[in-house]
Amino acid sequence: MKDEDMEARIEQKKKISEIFKDFMTGITQLEELGNAANTFLLRFQQGLSFLQRPPMVTSSKLMENIIKKNETRRLKSYIEAGCINIHDAAQSTRALHTSLSGLSDHLIKAKSLLIELERLTDEAALAIESATQLDKDSSDKLRQVTCDEENETAQLPQGPEITEYAALIAVIYSMMKQNYAMQEKIVRSLSLKTSSGELETYSLMWSLRPFVEASSGVFDFFVAAFDVATKKTKMDYQNKLVLAPMVRVGTLSFRMLAAEYGADITYGEEIIDHKLVKCERRINVAYGTTEFVEKGTDNVVFSTCNEERNRVVFQMGTSDAVRALKAAEIVCNDVATVDINMGCPKAFSIQGGMGAALLSKPELIHDILATLKRNLDVPVTCKIRLLKSPADTVELARRIEKLGVPALAVHGRKIADRPRDPAKWDEIADVVAALSIPVIANGDVLEYDDFSRIKTATGAASVMVARGAMWNASIFSPKGKSHWEDVKKKYLRKSILWNNDVKSTKYTIKEMIAHHSCLELPEGKSINKADTLEDLARLYDLEDYFWTVKNIGPLTHDLNHVL
Repeated sequence: MKDEDMEARIEQKKKISEIFKDFMTGITQLEELGNAANTFLLRFQQGLSFLQRPPMVTSSKLMENIIKKNETRRLKSYIEAGCINIHDAAQSTRALHTSLSGLSDHLIKAKSLLIELERLTDEAALAIESATQLDKDSSDKLRQVTCDEENETAQLPQGPEITEYAALIAVIYSMMKQNYAMQEKIVRSLSLKTSSGELETYSLMWSLRPFVEASSGVFDFFVAAFDVATKKTKMDYQNKLVLAPMVRVGTLSFRMLAAEYGADITYGEEIIDHKLVKCERRINVAYGTTEFVEKGTDNVVFSTCNEERNRVVFQMGTSDAVRALKAAEIVCNDVATVDINMGCPKAFSIQGGMGAALLSKPELIHDILATLKRNLDVPVTCKIRLLKSPADTVELARRIEKLGVPALAVHGRKIADRPRDPAKWDEIADVVAALSIPVIANGDVLEYDDFSRIKTATGAASVMVARGAMWNASIFSPKGKSHWEDVKKKYLRKSILWNNDVKSTKYTIKEMIAHHSCLELPEGKSINKADTLEDLARLYDLEDYFWTVKNIGPLTHDLNHVL
């Protein structure tokens, strides 16, 4: 039996040695990948530093005279582009594309290696269990050996050697797993708005060797510092002007327009969970956006950018808690809040058990909101309509409040009401009086003065506007409305700038025209014929602007005078 124990020990030690050898080979490969990826990060830093160069100052008398005497269409476009050569800008843009692609490829390869390292770590853990069992069995046998046989006992290889191998593997794997998580966060955080200081920090963090520095806690410190630096600001719902969610209207371009005029919080158009779970996240360097694209297609389901990260609300249509969570997890790191639509009265939503259909299912509401709140790091809210009676509305609102939502939006109409029916501000006031959380009042806000009127009438913390903003986004401006024609053209420029879907752009412009003018006039007919954003740009004499953005897209997001 002694020989058998010895052989078993030798075999175990040989096995753990092989595991350790394979494990360290994987660590070396992971390190080589990290070094190569660091090169891509440096290239991204260099390319972005060029694109973020401040534009040439053109306000001096000398520059004004030079421009005036040499003004041409080409020079005008060059100045609007921030006096940056299109060829150089295009090269830098390509460098950013290549860098991000390389970093994304690194994450995929590193993840694959980590999976293999995890398998080896598990094998090492099993080796410890086997060694422990062998020690136990050996001890039992040794107790049976008599004193006169003591001189026959042999020294066996010590078990702790196996344990030390396995423990070292487990520690290093844990460190590399944390390192990968940090690298993933860095890549996700890269955008055209990343400052040079942030990039310097990211480069330093990337070059850390966590398994060397682990004992001093340096790695943990940097991970904690990164989390603090990238943590999103909590949404404040007091005294805010809010853009309501509007299907086909509330895309990135319109949200950015509303924010420029003074909107504090901007809801995106409702996205159905079924659609979002089929999407994958990608960075569009050419337009400075984060897009959620239907897999296998170029169909952009939702688009956002860093500029709106702390004010954009992602509104979702859902009728299932598990699916809602799966969808929300895809987008939650790029938005300020996730909101559940519980007020849409349209047949599509009702028949799918979504929107206003949820109002009669408090248990399902509880399931959805509780699941999201328990698993997401971002705030979770919802938007409801009035129920059949004020008492029913108040009861539901109280149940929602108990789930810990930070705010509740209330549309002052019932399911059967149409937009022409007056909003019931008094019933919103009942909800406000019954809750301790902020209530966002919505309904019949068509002028800037209506913001204060509905706040006074309801006592709401904040005010949401839908149609009033769709018809003229400058409703948010305390300076008063701009002429709708100017707003319309500004919206088209935003649509070009952010590469908005042409169908959405046409729909929104047509809604403006239908309210203020007539779609049967030549303008309306021309819009119907437009197939691309370029067609619309040509219609509104924005062709130069279109090609400026097309050629040096990333730059235009940092040049306010181009807007």
